[in-house]
Amino acid sequence: MKRLIEVWLGLMLLLAISTFSALLPLGILNTILNVAIAVAKSLLVLMYFMQLRRSIALLRLVAMVSLLTLTLFFVLAGADFITRTIERAPWQAAQPSVAEDYSPAAR
Repeated sequence: MKRLIEVWLGLMLLLAISTFSALLPLGILNTILNVAIAVAKSLLVLMYFMQLRRSIALLRLVAMVSLLTLTLFFVLAGADFITRTIERAPWQAAQPSVAEDYSPAAR
């Protein structure tokens, strides 16, 4: 029980770090830091709360394959999103840009 409380306190510490890192102007490093913290938190949950550390090898293999499959889905979806171009149908009206909505001439 003591180990679970220590892990929970570690998760709370990582939560505080990720919350306060959002206030720092680190640019792209902010994203990298928060992803690293998220990975650390998920590993703590997997190893201690889901008890994968002491489970049989088959269960660990199933968990690893499912995480790799989920990662593959996110990578493929991200690649699709990045490479997709937005083309409007001929019957759709052109959307005004934000600059046109707030221009002094429009008022």
